Amino acid sequence: MNLRKMPAKKSAKFLILLLTSMLIATVSAQVYSYMFIEGSGGVSTGTGLAWELGSSAPGAASIDGNTAKNVNMTVNDGNSRNYTDCLHIVNQDGVAHNFSIEVTKSPSTALDKANFTKFNLVLFDASNVTQAVLDLKTQGSNATGLTIPASATWRVLFELVPISTPTNGAKVVFEVKLTYESAA
Repeated sequence: MNLRKMPAKKSAKFLILLLTSMLIATVSAQVYSYMFIEGSGGVSTGTGLAWELGSSAPGAASIDGNTAKNVNMTVNDGNSRNYTDCLHIVNQDGVAHNFSIEVTKSPSTALDKANFTKFNLVLFDASNVTQAVLDLKTQGSNATGLTIPASATWRVLFELVPISTPTNGAKVVFEVKLTYESAA
């Protein structure tokens, strides 16, 4: 394009348009700056709360990270059974932790659940005082506002009380979630 042959008014408009475009391009380039995050996620052990197997844990029970697995308990005929020292909740920190515990799943049929008059998780503190009782047959059964002191160990007992003539093979399946506040 030959600017000399353009009338002065059109040349001025073209120049202003060209300068405006360059200014917009410059400003736009500044708006689209980039920022990055470099980091990693890692696993630390020895902090927070942890499960530990107790002396009366079922033989196949195990701890896999934050999950107590294969805690499969049985009773014979109509006889009650307590797993008095099945699991422990261990505070591995030098500070107390607030926590709650809840039955998040209890998908067994009503017929299977009816074979037990009690199927409870009972939580004892280090002084052997009952802190919570959860009905494992009832989804949503919970205890909140619990506090485990620094470096303390609490005991989990399972109480199974079948009816006098239970159905062979009846079982209650459950999932329990413990939620705690991490130390700041």
